[in-house]
Amino acid sequence: MAVATAAIGGLVIAGASAGMSFSQASKQRKLQAQAEQDAAAAMQEARKKLDVNFAENMSIKKEAYDLEREALLSAGAQATNAGMESERGSAATAGRIYAAQQQGQAGVRGAMADEMTNIENAIIEEDGRLRDLDVALDLEEVAGNQQKAADAQARAEAAKQQGIQSTVAAAQAGMQLVPLYSQNMSAQKAAVGGMSLDSQEFQDFGNVMGKNGGVSKSMGAAGSDGFTNLDLGAVGNMSNKQFRQFKRELSPEQQRMLFQNSQYINAYNNPFKI
Repeated sequence: MAVATAAIGGLVIAGASAGMSFSQASKQRKLQAQAEQDAAAAMQEARKKLDVNFAENMSIKKEAYDLEREALLSAGAQATNAGMESERGSAATAGRIYAAQQQGQAGVRGAMADEMTNIENAIIEEDGRLRDLDVALDLEEVAGNQQKAADAQARAEAAKQQGIQSTVAAAQAGMQLVPLYSQNMSAQKAAVGGMSLDSQEFQDFGNVMGKNGGVSKSMGAAGSDGFTNLDLGAVGNMSNKQFRQFKRELSPEQQRMLFQNSQYINAYNNPFKI
């Protein structure tokens, strides 16, 4: 009984271990898939932000230049009026005022051009910075995917190995139970026929009874008080049909006492030593 109990216990433990390994592997795959989904969403959001070049929103402050132009025109008009009122040198004065206005307008245009150039340079510089960040994200994503793939492979391999080991353990535990359920009639009959029970074991075994407590078709009439009709030697010489009848007439406890007995298991596994 102890051998059978140990075998059953080993089979249950090994099977449970294999199931837990595969369950854990499945859980890890789901967690990995969720992490990859979250990472992809975060990466997409980051890339959207890189699509915006805020330097493109920069513009020339035209109000200041317009005010400067108006100031030049106003000063020129005042100077022209003053020259005309003096009646002397009005032509020369007008020429000088025009030249000064042209020079002032040129300065305004130059300042606007410089500011426009600075804005364009800022846009180009920002484009370059965003491009570098985008490339960095690409490299980080590639590296992250490679690491995740390596980690996933390692976890899968570990789970696979653990599952295989647990399955092998379950198979080995199951093999120990083969003598209990095997249909090799000859080996079973020989193993039972070679067993030796003491008087107390025979008394504990009791009588083999037929259907509804009637006479046993395999062992015959019940023994008197303190005795049993079990004949181990007769079992070894039974036909397969008689042996099947014998097993059907055994109670669950009697089956346990015979087929989970260490003598039976050892004899069944080593038939040539009987």
